[in-house]
Amino acid sequence: MQDLHIHVFPGRKDSPAEFVDKTRAAGVTGGAVLGMYPETFGKENEDQRWQARLDYVLDFCSQAPGFRPMFWIDPLAEDALEQVQTAVEKGIAGFKVICNYFYPKEGLKIYQAIAETGLPLMFHSGVLYNEQPSSGYNQPMSVEFLMEVKGLRFSLAHISWPWCAELVSLFGKLNYLDECAPEGRSQMYYDITPGTPPIFREEALRRIYMTGLRVKHRVLWGTDCLANDYNVEYARYWADLDRKIYDGISADPNRYRVAGQDEYDYSDIWERAIDRNFAAFFGEE
Repeated sequence: MQDLHIHVFPGRKDSPAEFVDKTRAAGVTGGAVLGMYPETFGKENEDQRWQARLDYVLDFCSQAPGFRPMFWIDPLAEDALEQVQTAVEKGIAGFKVICNYFYPKEGLKIYQAIAETGLPLMFHSGVLYNEQPSSGYNQPMSVEFLMEVKGLRFSLAHISWPWCAELVSLFGKLNYLDECAPEGRSQMYYDITPGTPPIFREEALRRIYMTGLRVKHRVLWGTDCLANDYNVEYARYWADLDRKIYDGISADPNRYRVAGQDEYDYSDIWERAIDRNFAAFFGEE
């Protein structure tokens, strides 16, 4: 399995070797590590200069085989373009954004710059558990404009909980554009990292797959665990729960198929979500 969504947070941190041992114990062999957040997300008692945050995640992943380093960027920073250029030069695998004090479109210039690098961009999406009234910046339809960012591969995390239906609707529009006008458009991926509590999990995943959209190539699995101390039990819980839900979807893929549509083949959706789709998202194909 690969885990798309592993954070570096402040405080004590495992060594890369300790981190790898724990991920292997959870059945995870790769994925992505998201570097520490900038001061505009939360000021901490450690070095949060962008150069330090970038170097840390690059060094950490260089010692953790299979894990790709991603850089958390504030697209409104005065030197954000320099940050993008330097991160790419040093070997970053992708970028992370949380819109905690701004609407997504305010960072358009930087998203365009990231698209030109060929690297992916991950957005937080859904309710944001922080100390400010900021969830309104993270509703799925607020990134509809990204369809015009040529060549951008982007993901929306946490199934946009609680706006899961809105997320599926947004994907439906971009899926339509993929088919009728694919040249120059962006590509959207689902990051199904929990945000959905377990009681809502099956409904959310079934909506993603059983709405009838061409989605199975665009789903990526993650946990929201910390590289500081990877939670083996937590990761196993979500993998086991999701696998059972996926088995149910695969066993009855056409329950909601509209008459006249082609039948759905969801026999390989789990393998794609936990591994095979990662290469496309990171531009490795």
